[in-house]
Amino acid sequence: MKTRISAAAITAGALALAFAGAVSAQWAPTERVTMVTHSAPGTGNELMLREIADIMNKNKIVPRQVGVESVTGSQGEKARRYVTFQNKGNPHMLASYTPQSLNLPLLINSDTGWRSFTPIALMAVDPMLLVVNVESPWRSVRDLIEAAKQKPKQILQGGGSYGSSASMSGKILEDFGGVQFSYTPFRGAGEAIPQLLGKHVHFMMENPAEMAQHVKAGKLRALAATEKLDLLPDVPRFQDVGVTARFPKQIRGVMAPQGISAEAAQYWVQALGKVRETQQWKDYVARNALVDSWTTGPALVAFYEEEEKTYMRLNKEMGLIKTPK
Repeated sequence: MKTRISAAAITAGALALAFAGAVSAQWAPTERVTMVTHSAPGTGNELMLREIADIMNKNKIVPRQVGVESVTGSQGEKARRYVTFQNKGNPHMLASYTPQSLNLPLLINSDTGWRSFTPIALMAVDPMLLVVNVESPWRSVRDLIEAAKQKPKQILQGGGSYGSSASMSGKILEDFGGVQFSYTPFRGAGEAIPQLLGKHVHFMMENPAEMAQHVKAGKLRALAATEKLDLLPDVPRFQDVGVTARFPKQIRGVMAPQGISAEAAQYWVQALGKVRETQQWKDYVARNALVDSWTTGPALVAFYEEEEKTYMRLNKEMGLIKTPK
């Protein structure tokens, strides 16, 4: 008999038990499978789903055709509602899950938080890389922190919009060092990088895929990263240089709608596990400077619980959520 799971109606602990791995994946798709993203066609998140779909189709991992659908609008809320409410209980639908997917519902007090989905797997993460201009006098993270102590609010961090992953990572580094930076927002990393190259801001914390070419060209100096990087193997991790702060992970996960059976959920865990084992997926991870971070079951539930706490704390401290007086 199939066991129905409603993430909106049960506790995270019960959800963890549902994915403990004891369920035999007897279910299999009987119709076309749709993978939904809130991102526009051609963007990184959408391209990841296309890669997964292509691997599934080429290798016949799934007995039915797998396609990708972009549902854009309302900062991802339209896609979240489409998946977990309009398609509640639909085992033939999957969705990408990103930091935006996790944090936006907290910011707008929406009922489309991670508990309203069925967690399937965390596939990979985008590391965060801290870089300065190569002409900067700072050669370590400690140098940067010391400079900020000497010049409070005068060390400028460049990055995407305030509230983005970059700005939150800067806030965490501030808290660790007991300092205050000044955040200068741009429309994205692509716009901020020329400002760092031109020495109009002092440092950035962004995806290494966007900055590695400038590091290799000798224009930027990498001080540390949240993960060990194959792309830049000589760059230490933050923890290796004594920075023990916990940075939010830039996740690339997969969810399913709430209310699917435990058998269906386990089927998709196994299918994505097979995707991960292919050379095509490994090449995709390397090409995009990602870090394999395969996580499922109770560990994934615990991870989302911890990330949610981190985002909620940062949202309040950064004034993104107003706390009652």
